[in-house]
Amino acid sequence: MRLVALAGLLYGPVVAMAFWAAGTYSTRSVVALLLTATLVAALASGITRSWRRFFLLQFPLFVLGVAFIAYTFGFGMVPGRTLAMILVGTSWEEVRGFAALPQGRSLVLLLAASSALYLYLALTLAPLPIFVGRGRRVARPLLVLLLPVTAYVGWNAEQLIDGIALTPAVGSVMFLAGTVPQAAREVRGSRVQKIPYHASGSGAEEVHVLVVGESARRESWSVYGYRRQTTPYLETLRGEAVFLTNAIADANLTEWAVPMLLTGMAPGNFSADQIRGNIVDLAKEGGYTTTWLLNQDIGISTSVGITPDRLEYPADFQATINGRHTLDEALLPAYRRELARSGTARFIGIHMMGSHWEYYRRYPDRFARFGAASQLGMLSIFLADDASARKVLDSYDNTVLYTDWFLQQVIEAARALEVPATVTFFPDHGEDLQLLDGASGHGQPVYTRHAFEIPAFVWMNAAYRRAHPERAAALERNAALEIRTHNVFYTLGDLMGITWPGSHARFSFASEQFAPDVAMQHIAGGVLVSRP
Repeated sequence: MRLVALAGLLYGPVVAMAFWAAGTYSTRSVVALLLTATLVAALASGITRSWRRFFLLQFPLFVLGVAFIAYTFGFGMVPGRTLAMILVGTSWEEVRGFAALPQGRSLVLLLAASSALYLYLALTLAPLPIFVGRGRRVARPLLVLLLPVTAYVGWNAEQLIDGIALTPAVGSVMFLAGTVPQAAREVRGSRVQKIPYHASGSGAEEVHVLVVGESARRESWSVYGYRRQTTPYLETLRGEAVFLTNAIADANLTEWAVPMLLTGMAPGNFSADQIRGNIVDLAKEGGYTTTWLLNQDIGISTSVGITPDRLEYPADFQATINGRHTLDEALLPAYRRELARSGTARFIGIHMMGSHWEYYRRYPDRFARFGAASQLGMLSIFLADDASARKVLDSYDNTVLYTDWFLQQVIEAARALEVPATVTFFPDHGEDLQLLDGASGHGQPVYTRHAFEIPAFVWMNAAYRRAHPERAAALERNAALEIRTHNVFYTLGDLMGITWPGSHARFSFASEQFAPDVAMQHIAGGVLVSRP
């Protein structure tokens, strides 16, 4: 009975995965899963020669298998890049926090109870030999029968690999030995061959915050005159924050716009494989400790080599092609924690989900002021009927209201600082809305006004204005000029008091020498276009 119970514990996850995969993967992949588990068992039996040693040898694989199956059934996907990125960016404090949650406690208890039972049964199992009598006679024909099965699943290499990766024990090893190290290399910035800026800073303790918004169209923000009051908090900052009235995105898609914002590369010379550094690297060289708070696709940050001293990337296992479901407010505890670190200059970057489609997933119910998002779905943005377009518009305006609240939390927390501090908000691009523009979304290979015209501002506390009156005055003077995405990199360097050989005062709108290039092209849908 112990032998049967141990076999059930060890191979229960394999059977469960086979049933789970049958509804999603090909027959060959399912067969490859079962074949892989069989071959692992055959190898283990050949090494150990007794049932006790057989089960004790596979105990680590059993633990991995239980975790693998729990994750797969809990989140509807096998462990992959998403989980790996979360693991490499997670602190021990967050691990302890997860273990304190109900689902975390359930997983820990499941692993502890099943492991204890497995070890008890294995250690009290009699040292029976595996290959004796009937077992010896069955083993060889069974191995021979596996040959045609192997040929069958090996006919399609992709499906064979899928099946191997689905095997709980083997898939876990592949995940830990391959996917996690690859994710760690990405987070360390190994995808980018960096060249030092040779920068230097003032050494003063200051705090500078960059908030990268998402899909923010200027004409939907009431601080710029929109008929609905979508930004009540920001309206109270008139005369305190410097609102840019002619900010224009360099690109209408995040994968081009954000890298240009973070590197200072302009549309005409932008190339992902030419990136050699970013604003976080510049801040580090200037003597700042750096933090990157992320509620976006982490691939955008790793593509430019963002390697902060501290990374916050909240877990989100429900993300879809349209983005994460985690609300931006999940970043606020880490943000407040970083503000509280004193005694050193600090740069904090925040990349938020903002107003990315699906709009109705970007805010909690209490922010549904302009209408409920009932009956909206992933494809609703493409529907042209007035009723759907109205609900899409309402949900978009709700995202702006939530962004206004989020920025209030960011700014008011920074206001409590006694050292000079700034908060710069600049989104990646704008957004077209069917009801207002006759088009939807962003990223089309044409220049559409609202996909490029964006809201942006710089807030400075009184301490910063006293310490750097010339920069504050320059921001006020340049607020009505055309300011582009790549100008943010040079302006932040200027605001932080960092100098480096490649700096250009004419690119910084915090400089009296700022000179906008109004003839510069934009990237629309991946191609260079001129503004009509």
